[in-house]
Amino acid sequence: FLTGSCLALIEMLTGQRLCHSKSHQDSVLSALNQQRKDGLLCDVTLVAGEQKFHAHKAVLAACSDYFRAMFSLCMVESEADEVTLQGVTSVGLKHALDFAYTGQILLEPAVIQDVLSAGSHLQLLELLSLCSHYLIQVHNTHTQVHTRFHILQLNPDANFTHSHLK
Repeated sequence: FLTGSCLALIEMLTGQRLCHSKSHQDSVLSALNQQRKDGLLCDVTLVAGEQKFHAHKAVLAACSDYFRAMFSLCMVESEADEVTLQGVTSVGLKHALDFAYTGQILLEPAVIQDVLSAGSHLQLLELLSLCSHYLIQVHNTHTQVHTRFHILQLNPDANFTHSHLK
């Protein structure tokens, strides 16, 4: 990339200026997400379990090598209107799609396994990274609570060790 002084010189010589909107990307993704929720202009329906989810192939391919390969390598699914995903739960797929369209995900113990499985299967690397950070944080918090308050009953291993060392 060019430094500020180089850009200023190019601007003076050519009269050109590269302008950037800070909100454009977010507003486009937000509009695509609303279209997905409304079932508008979607070109694929993903099926996980008994649940169907509308989506845009371009959005999926942009954030997943799995979908990029599926939709661009002359696979049967590239022409299909509906694609059944084996090995992905509807809960995991819902969270993965929400992340693909918003860049945000609400993680909690009840869904983390489904989300990790979907993220791994669909090769959503950013999602896997967030899940990893979440699990580390939860583990560290859990460990800090045990250590700080000496709550042995919350940790079966510590409780077992404590009872057998007496």
